[in-house]
Amino acid sequence: MSTLRIAHLSIGDELLDGRVKDGNMNGLGTALSLLGLELAEARTVPDVRRQIEETLRALAGVADVIVTSGGLGPTSDDVTAECVAAAAGVGLRFDEPSFARMTAMFEARGIPMPESNRRQAMLPASSRTLENQMGTAPGFVTPLSADGRVVEVWSFPGVPREYEHLRDDFLMPALRARLDGGRATTLVRRTLRSLGLAESAIGERLKAFETAHPEVRVQYRAAFPEIIIRLVLQVPADADLGAVSRRADALADEARAAIGKSVWGVGDASLEERVLEIMRARGLTIATAESCTGGLIAKRLTDIPGSSDVVVGGVVAYANTVKQAVLDVPGNDIEAHGAVSGVVAEAMARGARNHLRADLAISVTGVAGPGGGSVDKPVGTIWFGIADAHHVVAVQKKLPDFGRERIREMAAATALRLVLEHLQGKTA
Repeated sequence: MSTLRIAHLSIGDELLDGRVKDGNMNGLGTALSLLGLELAEARTVPDVRRQIEETLRALAGVADVIVTSGGLGPTSDDVTAECVAAAAGVGLRFDEPSFARMTAMFEARGIPMPESNRRQAMLPASSRTLENQMGTAPGFVTPLSADGRVVEVWSFPGVPREYEHLRDDFLMPALRARLDGGRATTLVRRTLRSLGLAESAIGERLKAFETAHPEVRVQYRAAFPEIIIRLVLQVPADADLGAVSRRADALADEARAAIGKSVWGVGDASLEERVLEIMRARGLTIATAESCTGGLIAKRLTDIPGSSDVVVGGVVAYANTVKQAVLDVPGNDIEAHGAVSGVVAEAMARGARNHLRADLAISVTGVAGPGGGSVDKPVGTIWFGIADAHHVVAVQKKLPDFGRERIREMAAATALRLVLEHLQGKTA
C-alpha cells in the first residue's frame, strides 16, 4: 500500500483569536487514521490572501493532497476559492448548478437569497464541484502543479457538519480508491446513540464485537452527554446494496445488544428530533416544567425548526413559591418531601399539563450543585415526572457529580430520553 501525504490548511481569523476551536482538522486526523494514514502537516492562517496563497504553495511541496477548511462563505473575507485559483494559476468560473441549488434552497425556506451568495458559486476554473447537501457553499477539488507533480486541493466549508459531510462522502472514498489501486468502493454506515455510559465502558463492551467483525470499522465520538458509535462497512461499489444494508442492520442490532440499555436509538436523529417526530405523527403536544435545568429541555425541543406544532410551552419553576403558585404543587408536599422528590416532580408535571393544556408533560427537579446537596440527596440527585391523560409517574436518577453545567445537560438529555421511552411504551 502506497503512502499518501496529506496536509490540512485551516483558514479563518476566528481560529487564531480563540473564538472557534479547530475540530475539523482533528476530525480529519481521526478519519485518516482509520485508513492507516496521518496528517503530514497542518497549518492555520488568517483570512489574508497572501498568506493563504503562500501556504498553499508551501504545502504543495510536501503533500499529495491538501484539504482546506473555511473561507467559502458569502462575505468579503471569504477568499479561499480565489486563493486556490491563484495558487493553481487559473481564473474563476461561475458554477451554474451550484447557484441553482442555492436559489432552490432559499426558495424552499421562503426567503429571498442575498446577492452576496452568488460569490459562493465562483470556483477555480480547473476545479471539480462537490455538491454540498448540508449548506449553500459547494466544495471543490482543484489540481495544483508542484515540482512536476499534480497535488489535489480539496476545499470544504468550515461549518463542521458541512465539512464532515464532504470529507466522509467525497474525500475518504477517493483516498481509499487511491490506496486500493483505483477500485471503486462505497460506504454503508449505521449509527448508535448512547446516553449514560462512558466511551471507555462502551469500548470494553464492544471488544468482542470488533474482534468478531474485523471488516467493520467502529468509530467512537464523545458528544456530551451522549456517546455516538458509528459502524462503517466498506464494500465494492457494484455490491448488492440491499444485502449489504440488511447485514449492516444486523450488525447494528448485535452491537446494540452488546452495549446494552444505554443505547436509546439508531440513526442520526437527535433525542429531541426523535421525540418531536413521534409526537407529531401521533398528533400529540408536550409541555415542560423545569427547576434545576432552567429551561434546557424546552430549549432543546424548540431549537428544532417547526417544533411549534408539538411544543406548547414550558415553565421554569425555580423557586418553591413558583412551583406552588404556577404549577399547583401543594406546599405540604414540598414541606414533607422536599422540592427534590418524586411527589413534587409528579405534581409539577401534572400542573404543567393541566395549565398548558398539553397531551404530555415532562418535569425535572434536582440538585445540580455545587452546593445544596445532603447525605440523602447528594449533588446529582434528579427527579423526573411524566404526566399524560392516564397517569403520572416519577423517575429518580443519581447522576455523577461532574459539575453543575454537565449535570444540567445530562438531566435535560435524560428527560428527553424518558419522554421517548414513555412514547415507546418502555416506562411505567
